[in-house]
Amino acid sequence: MNKQIGSLTSLRGIAALIIVVFHFSYYILPPAGVVLSSSSNFFKNGYLAVDLFFILSGFIMTHVYLDRFYLEVNKFSYWEYLQARFARIYPLHLFTLSVLFCMEIAKVFLLDTTAFTGHFTLVSLFSNVFLLQAFDLTCLPLLWCKTYWNEPAWSISVEFVIYCVFPFILFSLLKTKPKTDAIVYIFTLISILLLIKFTRGTLSTITGVPSIARCGLECVFGIITYKAYLRSERETATKHLDVLAIAAVTLVTLIMCNSVDNLRGLYDWSILPVFSLLILILASSNNGLISKLMNSSLLLYLGTISYSIYMVHWCLAELLKTFWLYKFHLVFGSDFNGDRSLLALGLFIPAVLLTASLTYRFVEVPMRNLLKPRQSLLN
Repeated sequence: MNKQIGSLTSLRGIAALIIVVFHFSYYILPPAGVVLSSSSNFFKNGYLAVDLFFILSGFIMTHVYLDRFYLEVNKFSYWEYLQARFARIYPLHLFTLSVLFCMEIAKVFLLDTTAFTGHFTLVSLFSNVFLLQAFDLTCLPLLWCKTYWNEPAWSISVEFVIYCVFPFILFSLLKTKPKTDAIVYIFTLISILLLIKFTRGTLSTITGVPSIARCGLECVFGIITYKAYLRSERETATKHLDVLAIAAVTLVTLIMCNSVDNLRGLYDWSILPVFSLLILILASSNNGLISKLMNSSLLLYLGTISYSIYMVHWCLAELLKTFWLYKFHLVFGSDFNGDRSLLALGLFIPAVLLTASLTYRFVEVPMRNLLKPRQSLLN
């Protein structure tokens, strides 16, 4: 079963753009974040789009691999699956690492700064090349490591760990009954609440080895949500689905806009079942207004290049900061007011989209076709 669910492809693109705005406004150019936060906390909580990605990943991979792993997980199917997942994520990851590595070398010749320091150490580079960002052995006890070069790539490290065990998780959950699914979902939800409480209090701070649990548990959400989708197909009227979709989007927006620091972990936790509901509704809606919007060519293309958007935007920002220091001898944004910061954000987004379109066409697709197995299950 490998038919694409268009509305979820578009949702992935929207989530990628939210992460771009979050990273640029709160890490790359904080004055923009100050302006955005004066209106609401929506983009301040943009890291939650990563959790939406994790749940979406579990849902979509179940959709793609359901038939293959329903009866068994054999050596051939497992190896083919793993090849396909590697071909999906690794080439672009290696490309962005190569660009950042060249940038560090350029610093030696162009800037009066020290290269290969901070996050950009050679030890960290080794971890990134082998997708081991979550297991930096210099950062015992492996809990709060930040061993990235390309910051968003932390998630593909933990995702690949989950990819390795996903077929076995899927196989064990595919034949469970609805009552068991509900119990598993509730148990998983409680587990995430405990993970938040006994780590650092919010999902945004769950890094290192604990982030593997974050990804894995949310992937289980995706599997259970997909099983609910199979049971609910054609059972709900389209007009009801449109209303439910609007309600789910509204609830997501309200939680992200109104999250406050002292209750942030609880807000993070409460949005996860809403993400599941949103995914379920969008996947089930085939003919309504929401479906037509989400299946528009623009949003579908945005979703198609979403992985490139996610992976290149931080790399592009690092190049911008290096160029700014070289050209103007100033830290990027150090002399920006709120209006200039928002203008910079407005210019950065189309630059990311253009770059992502190019990397999708000339890096992602060609390398995926080269590396994937002949009868790949790659989504």
